[in-house]
Amino acid sequence: AVHPPPPGLVPFMILLPLLLALPPLGLRRPAPLARRCAPQVALVPRNRVACYGCGAELQADVAGSPGYMEPERYEMKRKRRQLRETLCDRCRRLSSGEILPAVVEGRLKRPSGAAVGEEGRGITTPEALRGVLLPLRERPALIALLVDLTDVAGTLLPRVRELVGGNPILLIGTKLDLLPRGTEPERVADWLRGAARKIGGVVDVHLVSSKSGDGLQAAARALLAERRGRDLFLLGAANVGKSAFLQSLLPLVSP
Repeated sequence: AVHPPPPGLVPFMILLPLLLALPPLGLRRPAPLARRCAPQVALVPRNRVACYGCGAELQADVAGSPGYMEPERYEMKRKRRQLRETLCDRCRRLSSGEILPAVVEGRLKRPSGAAVGEEGRGITTPEALRGVLLPLRERPALIALLVDLTDVAGTLLPRVRELVGGNPILLIGTKLDLLPRGTEPERVADWLRGAARKIGGVVDVHLVSSKSGDGLQAAARALLAERRGRDLFLLGAANVGKSAFLQSLLPLVSP
C-alpha cells in the first residue's frame, strides 16, 4: 500500500530550467542498447564515476560533501567494479526512508545547524524556494513533472499549481524498471492519470526507466510535440530521478 507523507511535510523541490532552444527536428536514432542501459546520470568526466541517484561524483575524501561514501564501502565497490551501480551515502540514506537535512549550495546542512565548511550559512526552505519560483506562474512554459513510481503519494507534488500556474504539465513516472515483474505499464499509466486529476492540466502521462531506456523515446517525442516554442522546465521532488532522466533525455533531443 502507498502511504501519504506525514501532514505538514513539504517535499523539497528542485526546479531545473532547461531553456532548450531546440529546432523542430526529429529524434536521433536510439543509442546502442549497452549504452542506453548504462546508468548515465551526471555530467561527470568519463574517467570518473557519479552516484546514480543524485549525479554527484563519488568520493571518499570529504565527509558531508556531495557524492561522499564511507572509505571502506567505496574501496569495496571499487574492487568489485560496482561503483557505477552505487549510491552515495546521502542517497542511500534517503532511499532507506531517512529525512535528511537540506542542502546549501551543494554542501550538506549538518543537524547542528552549521553547513560543512560554512558556519552560520542559512538553508533554502521550501517557502523561500517557492518565492523565488513564483514568476514561473506568469511565464509560458511546458512543465515536465517527474514522479517516483515506487512512491507516488510521496512525490506527486500536491501544490505544484502554486508554482506553475496554468502551464500545461506532462507527467513522467520514473523508475519503471523497479516495478514488480509482470506489471502492465498501460494500467499503471491509467492509474497515474487518475491520481493526477487533482492537479489538473496534465496533457499526457509517460512511464520511463533511465536505467533500461524503456519509455524514453516516447517521452522525448511528447516533450517535443507539446513544447511549441515554450521553455521546458523539469520539476520533481528530491530523489525522483531528475538527473538520470535529464542525462538520458538530452542525447535524444539534441540536434
